[in-house]
Amino acid sequence: MRLFLFGSLSFFLLLPACTTKTISTTGDQIITRMIDGQGQTGISGRVILKADGSPLAGAYVNIYPDNISNLLGPSQFISAPADADGRYRIELPPGNYYVVARKRSSGLANGPLTTGDYYSEHQRIIARIAPNKLTLVDLQMVKMKAPMFFKKDLSETRTDTGIRGRLLDTNGKPVAGGFAIAYTDNNLQRLPDFASTLTNQKGEFTLYLPHGGRYYLAARIHAWDMPRTGELYGKYGGETPTAMDVADNSFIEGITIRLAPFQGTYKEMKTQRPF
Repeated sequence: MRLFLFGSLSFFLLLPACTTKTISTTGDQIITRMIDGQGQTGISGRVILKADGSPLAGAYVNIYPDNISNLLGPSQFISAPADADGRYRIELPPGNYYVVARKRSSGLANGPLTTGDYYSEHQRIIARIAPNKLTLVDLQMVKMKAPMFFKKDLSETRTDTGIRGRLLDTNGKPVAGGFAIAYTDNNLQRLPDFASTLTNQKGEFTLYLPHGGRYYLAARIHAWDMPRTGELYGKYGGETPTAMDVADNSFIEGITIRLAPFQGTYKEMKTQRPF
């Protein structure tokens, strides 16, 4: 992880911008709006509140090379705190990066998110960085109302063992921006042991595992607290979870998990038991 700090950002308003954003075939929002970096290469923009567009000073912007860690674990690069206008800037090598932002009540740059912290949800935003250009990315923040649900092992590297599949709703439509979560036993009413990459627009996920074994799968949208009434949630095999035996050094392909609106009873702050 690298921390970068730069001077004033006021000159940005005087420079012409070029190009904007597109949506890729995988559902990622690709940002390509750039300005002349005046000798610098990287990313800049503002961190603002989604509710009213006001700046969020003190937020950190995290840069990931991919979404293997669900954009939840430690990032490859991190900005200095956003200034009073919510502005930030990070120097980066040319390439494509996932971009998210967080502001912890503790003021720390790293560590688990908790109730009252701010984050840019699980947006699939990719910034394209070109030499001597600054890509402009604004990030909208919301306040967390419950603790993170994923507090165990998040795969941050590709392995040669795992599960690939899709998340679909009850109408057979892909569910983008969700997670498949894996357990080493059939008690799915606890924190998951592993979580997949974020699903793309086709609902596709990859769940990397450290080794083969027997796993039980579920899927959901949010990465905090237990599912709330109406949130999409599902288990592989339906109400009675079906075990899946994964061999070492191999992938199980083509798994489908159906998600439906959660009908369980919400229990506030019961993060060890989702329902």
